[in-house]
Amino acid sequence: MVLGKGFRKASFLDCIMLDVDRTIVALSSAAGAAARCLVRLTGPDAIEIAQHVFTGTAPLAEMAGFTHQQGLVQTPQFTLPARVYVFRGPRSYTRQDVIELHLPGNPLAATGVVDALLSAGAEPAGAGEFTARAFFSGRIDLSEAQAVADLINAADTAHLRSAVANLGGKVHRLCEGLAQRLCSELALIEAAIDLAEEDLTLDTPPAVAGRLAQVAREATSLASDAIDMPETTHQPVVVLAGKPNAGKSALLNALSGEDRAIVSALAGTTRDVLSAQMMLDGVEIELLDAAGIGRTDDPLATSADSAARQAVARADILCFVADSADPDLAGNAELLAELRAINTRMPVLVLANKADLLATPDAAAQSLASLSEDVLPTSAATSDGLPAVRDKLRDLLHLSASRPGELLGLHQRQKRHLLAAAEATTRAADPLARDTHLADRAELVAIDLRDALAQLGNISGQVVTDDVLSEIFSRFCVGK
Repeated sequence: MVLGKGFRKASFLDCIMLDVDRTIVALSSAAGAAARCLVRLTGPDAIEIAQHVFTGTAPLAEMAGFTHQQGLVQTPQFTLPARVYVFRGPRSYTRQDVIELHLPGNPLAATGVVDALLSAGAEPAGAGEFTARAFFSGRIDLSEAQAVADLINAADTAHLRSAVANLGGKVHRLCEGLAQRLCSELALIEAAIDLAEEDLTLDTPPAVAGRLAQVAREATSLASDAIDMPETTHQPVVVLAGKPNAGKSALLNALSGEDRAIVSALAGTTRDVLSAQMMLDGVEIELLDAAGIGRTDDPLATSADSAARQAVARADILCFVADSADPDLAGNAELLAELRAINTRMPVLVLANKADLLATPDAAAQSLASLSEDVLPTSAATSDGLPAVRDKLRDLLHLSASRPGELLGLHQRQKRHLLAAAEATTRAADPLARDTHLADRAELVAIDLRDALAQLGNISGQVVTDDVLSEIFSRFCVGK
């Protein structure tokens, strides 16, 4: 691995690079109560430090790798049943000794055990430090390290399946295959340079150019066909907004399947932005019920109006809810235009609510046809129209139906390097197609091929800078 420019920034990466022999500890399970929680240590003194708190039938130092035993964890405050797992380096995730303590899932117990291990000589792990050690030790490459964060942060089933495939080395194998083919051609080109005076024909330039062009096409296809892996976890936000008493709260309850909002015939009952969760194809959507916008009759209403506008500003989709029997079309149109101005990038879906109070759903949609070409009649009371709303949200959010999980998932950085590798390979291939002898411009071709290999190396981590590492590992949580 070649590290570019050194590690100048005062970040957790400095600590990892300069002192990988620290023994680190962290709570490695999610926050909150559960049936079990996991405390993990790694480093040269992991076994000795863990022995300070764990008592079992055999000393930890006598345990082989990939074994476990039941016992007790003792701290100054309590004694708990626990199970210890031992992973011996170098056949471990970090290539150092790793100890996992599995405890009853009480947050206080986990915190107490971590504190006891810190007192025994361990140091707190930084965000992503376990995976960073795996990367720096050569246990995984950079694409696999990135896949660990993707697996943790996956927001839908397509991203989850792609992350699992990448963690299994899919990106690594693809890049390695391209790199091996480029290396073979580079060896041929360099041999042509060395043997230029021997008048030997190693291969014809057009044949080499054809193989290089094929590599370039494959790299370009990989980059263009891959689904986009998110750089950060983003939960889609759908905001329900409209005039007071349009039925936003009832729709929030109906779409989410839980009573999060008070439903009343009194206009302005909701005075704040309420939140609920809705699942669509395995993706958790955040639904926000924005309080009636435009009310300034008291300070509380003004505050609610401001919160509602902030919710609209961060919305991925706006569901503009209008009472289909409301005769004030001009008022609805004015409010809708105002909301569009707050967030010009969001798609808008107009819901003609309370459609059950009109003769037909078509009548409800026609009553608001002047607001949008796409109006969906809905009724929170009867659930009519809600399946159509969910289908429309699926389309607007481009959920998993349009992104099969077997597709390769790549980050924008990885796509950029793949395309740069393809471009460099094309630069090498183009002049060869017109040459008679490989040695004619072999030195220039070799430079381009080395550039292509370097671009692929940026994906695997064979060539990497501190900025790239900071960008990737900043997405990790502590304990991973």
